[in-house]
Amino acid sequence: MSRGFRNADATADLSEQATAETINELLEVDREQAARSAALRARGAYGKCEDCGREIGAERMEALPSATRCMACQAQWEQTNRL
Repeated sequence: MSRGFRNADATADLSEQATAETINELLEVDREQAARSAALRARGAYGKCEDCGREIGAERMEALPSATRCMACQAQWEQTNRL
């Protein structure tokens, strides 16, 4: 084998590790989102956007009950906070 080339097993291991790290980051974001949603529920602010204060649409709340931002604010947040 030439220098500078990894064997297939090592490459697969690195790929799996990177995938696992990405999944863990996404799961952590989901956990944080659920905690924020629970806190809003406890304060009686469930269904209102944590950024602009407007009502979160019924369709969004049905699809994602832990949503804490309206569609516009969520899109802005995602632009700013890409993983």
